[in-house]
Amino acid sequence: MAKKVHAAPGRPGRAAAKSSRRARVITAASTAAVALIAVTATASGAVAQGGTATPGAPERIGAAPHVPAGAKVTGATAMGTTLHLSVNLAPRDPQALTDFVTAVSTPGNAQYHHYLAKGQFASVFGPTRATVLGVTRALKAAGLAPGEVSPDGLSIPVTATAAQASHAFGTGFHNVRLKDGTTDYLNTSAPSLPANVAPSVTGIVGLSSINTVSSHHSAVRRTSRHTSARTATPSAVSGRSSSAATADGYTPALCADFTGSGLTDGTDYYSPGKLAGAYGMASSATEGAGQTVAVFELENLDTGSIAAYQSCVGTNTSVSHVYVDTTAGAGAPATDGSVGVESALDIEDLIGLVPGASIIDYQGPDAESATDQNVIDVYQRMVTDDQAQVISTSWGECEAVESSATANAENTVFAEAAAQGQTVVAASGDDGSSDCYRATGSTAKAVDDPASQPYVTGVGGTTMTTSGSTSTQTTWGNADGGTGGGVSSRWAPVVYQGGVATTTKRAVPDVSALADPAHGYPVYFQDDSQSSSPVPGIVGGTSAAAPTWAAAIVQANAGTACQANGQVGFLNNALYRAARSSYPADFWDVTSGNNSVYATGYTAAAGYDEVTGLGSPREAGLTTALCPAQGTAATGASTFHPLSSPKRLLDTRNGTGWGLSSVPATKPLVAGGTAPVKVEGAGGIPSSGVTAVVLNLTATGTTGAGSLIAWADGTSKPSTSNLNWTGASQTIAASATVKVAADGVVDLYTSSTTHLVADVQGYYTSGTTGAKYTALTPARLLDTRSKVGISTTSKITNAVVSLKVRGHGGVPTGATSAVLNLTATQTVGGGYLEAYAEGATRPTASNVNWSATGTTIPNLVVVPIGSDGNVSIYVHGTSHVIADVSGYFSTSGSAFQTVTPLRLLDTRQTTALGSGKTLAVQISGRDAIPSTGVKAVVLTVTVTGTTGSGYLTAWADGGSRPTASNLNWTQGKTIANQVIVPVGSDGKVDLYTSSTTNVLADVAGYIS
Repeated sequence: MAKKVHAAPGRPGRAAAKSSRRARVITAASTAAVALIAVTATASGAVAQGGTATPGAPERIGAAPHVPAGAKVTGATAMGTTLHLSVNLAPRDPQALTDFVTAVSTPGNAQYHHYLAKGQFASVFGPTRATVLGVTRALKAAGLAPGEVSPDGLSIPVTATAAQASHAFGTGFHNVRLKDGTTDYLNTSAPSLPANVAPSVTGIVGLSSINTVSSHHSAVRRTSRHTSARTATPSAVSGRSSSAATADGYTPALCADFTGSGLTDGTDYYSPGKLAGAYGMASSATEGAGQTVAVFELENLDTGSIAAYQSCVGTNTSVSHVYVDTTAGAGAPATDGSVGVESALDIEDLIGLVPGASIIDYQGPDAESATDQNVIDVYQRMVTDDQAQVISTSWGECEAVESSATANAENTVFAEAAAQGQTVVAASGDDGSSDCYRATGSTAKAVDDPASQPYVTGVGGTTMTTSGSTSTQTTWGNADGGTGGGVSSRWAPVVYQGGVATTTKRAVPDVSALADPAHGYPVYFQDDSQSSSPVPGIVGGTSAAAPTWAAAIVQANAGTACQANGQVGFLNNALYRAARSSYPADFWDVTSGNNSVYATGYTAAAGYDEVTGLGSPREAGLTTALCPAQGTAATGASTFHPLSSPKRLLDTRNGTGWGLSSVPATKPLVAGGTAPVKVEGAGGIPSSGVTAVVLNLTATGTTGAGSLIAWADGTSKPSTSNLNWTGASQTIAASATVKVAADGVVDLYTSSTTHLVADVQGYYTSGTTGAKYTALTPARLLDTRSKVGISTTSKITNAVVSLKVRGHGGVPTGATSAVLNLTATQTVGGGYLEAYAEGATRPTASNVNWSATGTTIPNLVVVPIGSDGNVSIYVHGTSHVIADVSGYFSTSGSAFQTVTPLRLLDTRQTTALGSGKTLAVQISGRDAIPSTGVKAVVLTVTVTGTTGSGYLTAWADGGSRPTASNLNWTQGKTIANQVIVPVGSDGKVDLYTSSTTNVLADVAGYIS
């Protein structure tokens, strides 16, 4: 990963590179042919999980690295070359870690803002002692000498020669010459370890020395007045070196070195006061008091420059230093006008905006000699120290160059930070949409790491000018550089961007701030060729935007809301939640410009874009929005409230409930993406007290086979499903009863790209004012094929069927809503069914959808009963219609209880249910369902691997099988439907299939 800022061809005005980067390797064994050494590990007797185990055949970990574009293989690596490696371990339960971060970041969750304490990660989420011991023994058996595991348990250091590493990991090494002339080494294949320990290892960092991390700042523009730069003597602070200056009184407009330079504040540069004012940030000498912010650096810092800045702005901010894999004074001195500029920019920006905070400079080896392992070591130290609430980094590299082992190791470290409540912000790069340009010369679209990491907030750049009290802001992008942004090639779509960034992968950046060096940041830096004391200058780049956002979060953490409700922690969940509810009130939406620096990139537009993200901060509102109160989820026995007609909460085709609050999106939900759907306070639903919602979910415009999962926001995504489809261009619907979390949101996930529609039929509350449920033995009320409930056997075409409900099938006169299983069969062309109370206006929401002739498709509906006791069923298109009643709601009956969705049955794990066979499924005592008192259960039942046309019937065990059906299908289809089925006295329900098929049953709640 790391290399200092390099001059880019054709890019005048960028920071100049040092004359050369130290060649870290490596005498080639041969400059003609490349000798590939592929020694298979032969160690035996390795112990996994703390006990004796058979190692098994070696397994490769990850993928072989690629030779970077523009680089050439020059020969084999000398086998005596010393490698500093890190064997990185997976958390003991990666999904549990992901779920915990979601929980602590979601208002209303019982764990909201209950972060891990310092040092707690290893015991809660780190690899088990047995895992660490097993991997350590495997390394020793392979002839290596592993060191002590890191404090968080995530990495084991190893120092070895290339020969030892080749033998232990089954890979060869060769040398490559990069396009800048640097020679590095690279492993020729993915490393391997014995099969009993390989799954515990996410990657081995250090097998390649190729690293291209750079800082993201512009060249310094010197001011005309630089002879009066003030200096102050650094002082010592316990255990760390520290620099501070004697304050002359806080002056956020800066001193005469800038005000007397002939440059204009708000046009040529932004003083701390002017910048704070533009973004609605507070400006005082104590701003950020009680908070700590850490900066990541790969260079020496000139403490005299920091002291000069503090003297100029009138502050006395504590700046301390932690050295990782290096020592104080090692490396190139910060005296040439290049080294130390990034560190000065980061720290001085923070001093100006949050002078009351403490700043820790975490310094690794010089970028020109740092390895991937050094980079990870610095990040890991920043996280395991857990001293800073906010971490800012202005260094990065393009994703395409970074190894998967390094990216995975970083990802786990940043997840650890999120679990501890640490916010991490990173500059998105200064090469526009072509982030790999400086490393490889490629102008292809690419984004920067770590800004693209899922647990990091990527910060892009803008151009800003201020006249009086009016500021204007556009995208930073010109011949000298531009904001990094685009779509990750590595990371899957993230939940928090659902409906906002409708991209197939993680989109970058998340936010932005001033970065244009033409209107940049005032700094002091040391350049011995100009002066023996620090000189003033103006710097820009996303390197400046990142600490500006770090300062914004420091101010939020110090504010009233966060002090009362807990620090922000993982920022992205909070950012996008705020944007969905009040955009752009808390953000400065940047709507013009592009990042087409080397090639056509992305263009800014209203709302989120891959140029400036959500925009810049409007701190006053954002401070409160980032730390909302916890809230309390409604729980307990619930009663039902039907809506007079279904209300549409989500339609990705037209932007209903999709996108930002004021900028709807019209793109489908991408494969692997998640759509957060606001339930409470929408569609006639109360703003609190809702325990569950009954939704009709429709997938339309499908692009291939897929499935949908619905669950309560802020909780673990279950391994269940609510809707399934088998191909492209389908429209299919299913009803789902979904638990609602305290934030009033439910999440919808799809495994393939499709448009989604969500219509609410009713909701449950923990109060007693709603209706209660009574289960019935399913009875057929309508079958147009055989004159049941109607006087004809003809298919219905574009007409309304009046269905008598009260007084039929066991439904009493006091029933207010009926639970019907509607089935369309023998369809002609495409069409849909709509069920609604007779006498009411026909809704615009459908219940059953089909898209082809010959379809048989069911769906459960909860429909209000008209004053005449009837329900209307409108048929759009041509189809036979079947309606079976399975229960009703009234003032008497039983209450509903939600549970976390759980799969109770999956015959794919045993054997398919045969034709004409019945299977009894235990309900009572499973999941959170009590062992007694359960009258009915709410299930999503799915059939898959169907061998012919057929149907499924569900009923209470011990009773007679009814003539009604719950699911109907044709051969080869995968069909899901919700059922509310009575539970037998033995706590079981029976499932019968008329043809052989696999059956899945997922529970959503129960009636008791």
